[in-house]
Amino acid sequence: MKKIIAVLLSVIVLFSAISVVSFAEDETEVTPIYKITFVDYDGTALGSRQVPQGGIISAPENPTRAEDKENKIEYIFKGWSADGGATTYSGNTLPLATEDVTYTAVYAENKKSDNLTFWQLVASFFARLNKIFEYFNKIFDFEF
Repeated sequence: MKKIIAVLLSVIVLFSAISVVSFAEDETEVTPIYKITFVDYDGTALGSRQVPQGGIISAPENPTRAEDKENKIEYIFKGWSADGGATTYSGNTLPLATEDVTYTAVYAENKKSDNLTFWQLVASFFARLNKIFEYFNKIFDFEF
């Protein structure tokens, strides 16, 4: 009888060990890792990251774009877009990682004006007024 109980206990312990091992194997799911790429407006690579599914995507430092001096246009960084600019994410507010994605830098154009500011006009007025006084001073030899 003792042998039967020992055999039954051995079988129970063996099945318990097998079920614990199979249960532990089921819990180790592999989390997908996604490649997040950042590029500038012209396709120049700015960096990439490996982010687990549902992970927070941190953007690199805001890039800069050189001014178009010929057309007097400066560019101001607006944010990142993965869909050609239809949706732009500013700063570090990117969605959580759910797939491989490439974000492109989006810029706003700021056309520089040839118009003078108010203070530039005032300075110009006083400079011209000064030249008029200098002219009359030479002609009439005024003393101030």
